Amino acid sequence: EEKMQAFLFADSQIVNEQMVEALNNVLNSGDVPNLYKTEDVDEIARTCKAACVSAGLQVNKPNIFAVYLARVKRCVHVVLCFSPVGDAFRTRLRMFPSLVTCCSIDWFSEWPPDALYSVAHQQMTVEDLGIGDKLDFYLQMFSTVHKSVEAAAESFYQELQRKCYATPT
Repeated sequence: EEKMQAFLFADSQIVNEQMVEALNNVLNSGDVPNLYKTEDVDEIARTCKAACVSAGLQVNKPNIFAVYLARVKRCVHVVLCFSPVGDAFRTRLRMFPSLVTCCSIDWFSEWPPDALYSVAHQQMTVEDLGIGDKLDFYLQMFSTVHKSVEAAAESFYQELQRKCYATPT
């Protein structure tokens, strides 16, 4: 069926990392290995055989499945909603590279200065750095630096028409 579908998935729905691995596979190849039962494979073969013939391909399992995957890639759109705050997002990006290489990333809003301050505060402590009473100065500095990077990214976009994103994690 040539029906457009959207799969919306938020990071709050992740029960275990195997779910993210399956998403990584879908983004990368359009398929989840070992997902299909025998009756599912038979249904795929039945529905995609005509498309295989019309494309001038030999009717065999690999070609039928290739036609099926092409249809999946054309008709299924994956929409991921992940929060960039904390270590989980960064770790998932490293473990599952298709989250970056096979996605268009949209940051929907600028980070307000108090949120930037909060992220910096989560990552830094006076004991870890030995900076004494200057912690607040450094936390404010991180917010200022991030805002200047956002301004430079906007300038970069205006000049070269290429988007550049910065996350404070």
